[in-house]
Amino acid sequence: MALFRDIQAFREASPRAVIAIGNFDGVHAGHRHVLAEAVRLADASAVAAAVLTFDPHPVRYFRPELPEFRLTTLTERALLLEDIGIAHLLAMPFDAELAGQSPQTFVQQILVDGVGASHVLVGEGFRFGHKRAGDTQILTDLCKAADIEVHVASLHEVGGHVVSSTAIRAALSRADFDTVRSLLGRNFVVTGNVVHGDARGRAMGYPTANVATEPRLLPPDGIYATWLYEGDRRYPSATYVGTRPTFEGEDRRIESFVLDAKGPVDLYEKDVVVEFVGHVRGDAKFDSAEALMAQMALDVAAAKKMLKS
Repeated sequence: MALFRDIQAFREASPRAVIAIGNFDGVHAGHRHVLAEAVRLADASAVAAAVLTFDPHPVRYFRPELPEFRLTTLTERALLLEDIGIAHLLAMPFDAELAGQSPQTFVQQILVDGVGASHVLVGEGFRFGHKRAGDTQILTDLCKAADIEVHVASLHEVGGHVVSSTAIRAALSRADFDTVRSLLGRNFVVTGNVVHGDARGRAMGYPTANVATEPRLLPPDGIYATWLYEGDRRYPSATYVGTRPTFEGEDRRIESFVLDAKGPVDLYEKDVVVEFVGHVRGDAKFDSAEALMAQMALDVAAAKKMLKS
């Protein structure tokens, strides 16, 4: 997977490409339906399959005051897209210039002169151009004049439910991992780097990996049954998300405790992936460290049971 921020560099690497356009936040089951078609068309045309996305997310540009809503960081999206067979990812800066382009300018400057699109794939709700003036019909008409074939994907359903990033965010906000898993087509994951914390967990007999991640949406504060990946190693784990109210904490943390370790597990400064499997309980403030330790023993047992089921 080649990640580009500059459209000229993208064109030099790939003079002609099948382009799927969208934010693809989560790279969920519906996204993969579109992306698989992009890969098929690219293979048939002997050109690269590529994704054109925007960073920051257009919603973040227009509504900077909104709380974090991304299901995936750009790095996570790149890895997921690579697994599907996408060769190139162009993450264009979404700024005032791009936001102010007319649909005609977008097609000519970005799709024709910029990425050299042979085919363009979008979802049926796709809008583009200044004040979202362009829709799929306008895109189709403009691209036809430039000899670019447009494919509009219909909404994708799983179990009778339309798959969307919005629906996944809603399910994640209530820690409904069965629905999250169904709509994503995989478990929800968080990637990050293990940093030094305050070592309070170690002192209590539960040494944790403090996972620092980019700003992104997280499940509600609480305890979760998780798998922790570092390189090609996978560890069963119980993960805490929250501010540590028992100790008057303020910053929100992700802390993973490796279960049944056969010895010290040194994860400091390592890049890890936390895969969320199930919700053990919500966060709570305890009267003492001893009361918290007693609950943690129950949490560990519950996490083990979930990971074995």
